Amino acid sequence: MILQAHSDMVPQKNNDTVHDFEKDPIETYIDGDWVKAKGTTLGADNGLGVAAILAVLEAKDLKHGPLEALITADEETGMYGAFGLKPGVVNGEILLNLDSEDEGELYIAVPEGWM
Repeated sequence: MILQAHSDMVPQKNNDTVHDFEKDPIETYIDGDWVKAKGTTLGADNGLGVAAILAVLEAKDLKHGPLEALITADEETGMYGAFGLKPGVVNGEILLNLDSEDEGELYIAVPEGWM
């Protein structure tokens, strides 16, 4: 089983916000149960997927078969991280992509359906 997520972000800001995503940190605040950003996107995008993969790999109390982690980059600008993979980098027969817009929902698709 291959657990896959991507590490890049969507660098967006409000029109009235001055922010350089190359240099400035993301300013965060707590709003109830949520962590939010002031004037910009939070930058997490698929950070939850990356964190979930790392948590599964670190957990000592989860029973599972062989796992591989695949964390790609540049998915927001053209899937360059995934397209740059060389054959044989991962060997699992099943890939579980942990990137979704909606919490608690599962999408079933094949790569050809997205490109």
